[in-house]
Amino acid sequence: MTEGAINQTGDKFAEKERAQENLYIKKHEAEQLKKLKERLQQQKETLDQLEKDINATANGNKSA
Repeated sequence: MTEGAINQTGDKFAEKERAQENLYIKKHEAEQLKKLKERLQQQKETLDQLEKDINATANGNKSA
């Protein structure tokens, strides 16, 4: 093999490796985003429940 052929093979290997790393990172970030969205939804549900509790308490105190 000539030196140019070795460089081309090395470049292709490096390019493939970068592509695999990018795919892994993209998948990992997608998983993190999914978890964050789930946690945000849980927080919204908790907030809604707290608002209902506050309104129920406030309405209960007005009639007393």
